[in-house]
Amino acid sequence: DSDFDGFSSKVSFMFPGQGAQFVGMCGEVCKDVPAAKKLFDEASEILGYDLLARCTEGPKELLDSTEVSQPAIFVASMAAVEKLRHEQGDEAADAATCAMGLSLGEYSALCYAGALSFSDGVRITKARGEAMQAAADATDSGMVSVIGLGKDKVAELCEKAS
Repeated sequence: DSDFDGFSSKVSFMFPGQGAQFVGMCGEVCKDVPAAKKLFDEASEILGYDLLARCTEGPKELLDSTEVSQPAIFVASMAAVEKLRHEQGDEAADAATCAMGLSLGEYSALCYAGALSFSDGVRITKARGEAMQAAADATDSGMVSVIGLGKDKVAELCEKAS
């Protein structure tokens, strides 16, 4: 894209999407990094439940639910930035000139870049997770990732499957 001709980023941050969650995540970072714990406390106030407990204690089924996992991954991503800041200083944490995210991770990238406040990010990922959970519960559906096939072959396979 010509809009990016000449652009170069020596440091870029990429934030994960849904599916990166696991029971036990962020327990250690919140013990070691007060700013990370503060993010979880603020998020818990907004969400109305103890997000850190859901991340560290589960159960897995609850953490994996879209309505919990989306704000959890968003907050965990911001906590990771605070861990970097704690361990290597502001210069390292603020070094990225490019931030991107995979699906849900786009909200973390926007927050990191200063385009979205942390509290708004929690509210948006909460609403997004609830809406996506409701949509998933409303109908039987499935999803598949396709790598290495051409567009025509994918269209043919979709036609056969429908």
